[in-house]
Amino acid sequence: MIKAVMFDMGGTLEDLYFDDSNIKRTAHELYAILQRHGIDVAYGETELWDLVYPEILRYKDEAEVTLMELKPEQIWADYGFGKIAVDREKLIAVSEEIAHMWEVTYFDRSLRKNAAEMLAGLKELGLYVAAVSNTASLFQVFGTLEQYGVRQYFDDITLSSIVGYRKPHPYIFQIALCQGRLKPEECAFVGDTISRDVIGSRKMGFGRVFKINSMLTPVKDGGDYQGFAPDYEVNDIYEVYRILKEERG
Repeated sequence: MIKAVMFDMGGTLEDLYFDDSNIKRTAHELYAILQRHGIDVAYGETELWDLVYPEILRYKDEAEVTLMELKPEQIWADYGFGKIAVDREKLIAVSEEIAHMWEVTYFDRSLRKNAAEMLAGLKELGLYVAAVSNTASLFQVFGTLEQYGVRQYFDDITLSSIVGYRKPHPYIFQIALCQGRLKPEECAFVGDTISRDVIGSRKMGFGRVFKINSMLTPVKDGGDYQGFAPDYEVNDIYEVYRILKEERG
């Protein structure tokens, strides 16, 4: 019997949107943080972005291969500003602020339609609810769930930025299971990618796997994933509650 449901965050519980205006806002906010904290750089806003952005993309590409997540101070001091003369101590002190800003500015985020009602329904069924998310910020997910008004439904939140492993690495799933004192077969996982969510939870032996599409799905699922398929593909996240309720009789 399924006792717990674990969710990916961006693209699953949240709808994501991105266009060129997001890049411009992120570049502006990055420069504003440096100015606010008296961190001097020998570049204007656009010049700085042209140096920092490729290095952050390089980190993200590497992390997709190693499945390891560095702490914000390592990402920004060793990658983002690794080739830029900057006060390293000051930069490290604001690295989480930068990481948090990046997560909420590079993408426009909103709670998926019917997600709040679905979460409330799962708790009414007596199910354990958790989030398992790849993120470079230590605190953004916690704050965002509070802003959405759904933080109270979560028994646990496991983040790659805290545990150091990114989905589909088995350890991030195993840590989430250990924190809930759960067996994989007792859990359902809900995500928007085969490459991260379906493969990771399938390999761990989760009892149910759900997939819902997002703007990230075609970007992240460009490979060949034969042999890995969800139990259910849903268009409305409320279906997760409905299906699990029916399965419980």
